[in-house]
Amino acid sequence: MTEGSESHGVRSSPLWFGPEDRPLFGWLHVPEFGQARGGVVLSPTLGIEAVNARYTFRCLADRLAKAGFAVLRFDYDGTGDSAGADDEPGRVDAWLRSIRTATALVKGLGLFRVGVVGLRMGATLAAEIFGSGSTSINDLVLWDPCASGRTFLREQSALWTFTLGAEARGDGSIETPGLVYDKDTVAELSALVIANGDGDGDGPMADRVLVLMRSGRTGDRRMNERLAMPHAERRDIRGQEDLVDVQPDAATVPEETVAAIVEWLALGAEPATNVPIDPNAVGRTRATVVVAPDGASIEERAVSLGPLGLFGIMTSRSESGGVSGGEGDKLAPAEASPTILFLNAGVIDHIGPARLWVRLGRQWAQAGLQSVRFDLSGIGDSPVHAAQSSQVIFSTEGLDDVADVLRAVGPGDPSNAVLVGLCSGAFYSIAGAIDEKVRGLCALNPILTFKLPVADSNEAWATQEAPEGRREISGGMKGWVRTMPAYDRINRIVQRLPSATWWIINRVAVETPPALRLKKAVDAGVNVLVIAGTDEGRWLKRGEGGTLRQLERTGRFRMEVIPGLEHTLFEASTREVAVGILTEYVTRNFGAPG
Repeated sequence: MTEGSESHGVRSSPLWFGPEDRPLFGWLHVPEFGQARGGVVLSPTLGIEAVNARYTFRCLADRLAKAGFAVLRFDYDGTGDSAGADDEPGRVDAWLRSIRTATALVKGLGLFRVGVVGLRMGATLAAEIFGSGSTSINDLVLWDPCASGRTFLREQSALWTFTLGAEARGDGSIETPGLVYDKDTVAELSALVIANGDGDGDGPMADRVLVLMRSGRTGDRRMNERLAMPHAERRDIRGQEDLVDVQPDAATVPEETVAAIVEWLALGAEPATNVPIDPNAVGRTRATVVVAPDGASIEERAVSLGPLGLFGIMTSRSESGGVSGGEGDKLAPAEASPTILFLNAGVIDHIGPARLWVRLGRQWAQAGLQSVRFDLSGIGDSPVHAAQSSQVIFSTEGLDDVADVLRAVGPGDPSNAVLVGLCSGAFYSIAGAIDEKVRGLCALNPILTFKLPVADSNEAWATQEAPEGRREISGGMKGWVRTMPAYDRINRIVQRLPSATWWIINRVAVETPPALRLKKAVDAGVNVLVIAGTDEGRWLKRGEGGTLRQLERTGRFRMEVIPGLEHTLFEASTREVAVGILTEYVTRNFGAPG
């Protein structure tokens, strides 16, 4: 297990906890001095909202730890890095059980006070648990709670329909961005309601309750009646729409709300006796997340990668019941089969789009392939480089990160790896594949028209030089084109020109055409798979059909265009087509020998 991180007055460590056969994954944040006056459990929301809020939860956990709390943020059963799958039966019971398990862990630390912060559906689930009186806590924050599971599903389904034009599935299930709720889960979730209850359903929830509602929203009448308790305080908050109602790369931390939560919980913890806590002594350092049909254990452990300590999770097959590949966070030398490396897709962290990297890593481990899914610097749970900003999708630091990870995973042979990336992750994967001449590359909907380093304007973008010692990736129109006074209008016209004309444009006005970037990888001896949607495939092919046919003749290049493939892979049906192609390609070309 990685020793976690220490920075800015906080120590944090990854851990698995709960049942041995169904472990949950989380992070424990504690004050740097190792003593806490209270504990807090952060209960996330579901689906794309959870993706948007992951970085905000990390910020909230750090700030609560600075205020003297031990804070556990975690993934529900079948979500994130926890064991299980999102299509298994009994989802709602599993999520409720996850909150109880997380709360029990924090209570077991012997702290003076224990509180829970639930966001959106996390608040609705928490209200279901603590309103029954079966589990008691001191403080409960209901952050923008959903009045019911039905309301949440209706909102998410409408968002998906508006975004993609998706139609109703007709089988009672509901598809939302990146997640499909089967008909049983829809029924179970719809039954969850924050309202006046009978018997066990109308308890006080906690000693203190803080309800944070979006400014301008009156809220559901029955929910308002349920939460109108003498010990409950209601406040209006701003900025919530910019956290959960936007695309992941546009989500922003609601600073005022985070500060209000920290202040309210800190007030309740005064005075309190500090309790010593060693985060590395809590939970387990590794976990069996899947038992393969042949009885082998698929096991995972957190790893610290490269000199910066990028965060990753290694997945491997173990025949003997122990995690293969070394002790602690030292990585085993790469064997004959390459290690699969999964990169971020934009600001989506190491779990991947629609949790795809988790799913594929565990599935491919059953075929004997070791994998590491990791966060680039400034994204997810990885630290930042000096003077680097967090949540930046394209950065020059990412080029160094990929090289560092390849050397950490394969210190004797960094080339013995297969890089898998979507969108910006594909961009970095291609650069790393060319530099290190890795064995394989799987690029999904690659974006190859960016130039690094990237500035805020076209003029700066065209003239900015790479820092000394830092190489540059060039893509898109050449600088002299981008600085033309009528560039925007010219660019719109150029984009509509026929494909045949683009061969000339690529040679005259484009710095490095996407197809020629892929050619560099093939020329370096890399086995390349490109999976693209209709639009992305057209951008890659325009003017370069001959080049791509030449690459296919080498036997080291394959390109598959999936009609209608949604760029982020959040849409289920076309995502499954991509999964089938990926799995067949990787296991056939790189599967464990014998």
